[in-house]
Amino acid sequence: MRRALPHLLLAAVCLLVLPLGLRATGAVHQSAALKPSYLPALEGPRERIPFDAARIPALQALNPTWVVIGDSMAGSRIDPALLTSRTGGRTAPLLYAGSSPAWWHLVLKNWVIASGIRPRAVIVFFRDTNLTNVLFRIDATWLLDTAALDREDELNAVVARRRGNAFYVVRDRFDRLYHVQQTRRWVEPAINEWPARAMFPSRRQREAFMAQLNDRFGLSHLRPIDAADMQATEDREADFDRFVDNSVLPLMLREARQAGLPLVLVRVQRRPFDNRPPYQSPALQRYVTRLARYIEANGGIFFDDTGDPAQTLDWYADGDHLSKDGRRRYTEQFATRLLQRFP
Repeated sequence: MRRALPHLLLAAVCLLVLPLGLRATGAVHQSAALKPSYLPALEGPRERIPFDAARIPALQALNPTWVVIGDSMAGSRIDPALLTSRTGGRTAPLLYAGSSPAWWHLVLKNWVIASGIRPRAVIVFFRDTNLTNVLFRIDATWLLDTAALDREDELNAVVARRRGNAFYVVRDRFDRLYHVQQTRRWVEPAINEWPARAMFPSRRQREAFMAQLNDRFGLSHLRPIDAADMQATEDREADFDRFVDNSVLPLMLREARQAGLPLVLVRVQRRPFDNRPPYQSPALQRYVTRLARYIEANGGIFFDDTGDPAQTLDWYADGDHLSKDGRRRYTEQFATRLLQRFP
């Protein structure tokens, strides 16, 4: 053991020192200057995708009756054209598969409210505890970029409060020490293209090979499975009072209320089991009760699909997503529900 100790120490030193060489090498790979992040509690300076300002005039031109915000849970449930047909009001879908509560908040604030439109309702679809988990999928900052302004101080404050633990502090210090974001910009392309460079001398051949490879491993070629995109609800997230003030939910409710926009928050039903609603732990049931009361007390409207006897297993495709026929049936049912709530 004593003989091995110096070797272990040497290995540890190498692991800490050698990456500094990547930082030094990065000096010869200079490109556009990195911009400060609007989420300094989460990340350091980096390149970002431009804010999608075109969304604002597009919403103004459409002047929708209904605005639907969400991820694939909304996309697999709402057919915008059918909802428009059944309600007589135009529908604006602001959807992105794999999006996060942070993105939904930014979309509401920086696209919908900023456009000045006056829809009868803004509708956000979510699963279980997502609305009070600001860190859920927040690492996809390239998507947040599309709806984020140069400063998002309130969102950053929420993230900082929720993150507050030693793991993130240590990670941030390593990121700054090794210039992780700067280094990743040139290391990742070099590693990704290395096999193609070894096989194909022609740049055109390499580009064609990489395009074909990326397409082959795209989402369209993945085999659907029952568990796809399902997130087991853990009781540690089902503590409403603990997490609500460290989430985007208060921000969304306040912003919609101040703008005079009815905000409808729809909890989707997860995949049924033997045509019975999915199991809900006692902690989750308490959470949903508190969530519903909070939303209604702060000017929002809460819809809960869980337990709806009409939404049987034959409505579903993979995981919690609805099938094409299930989407049609859900949209028709939801249109009736909306017109009852907004006659």
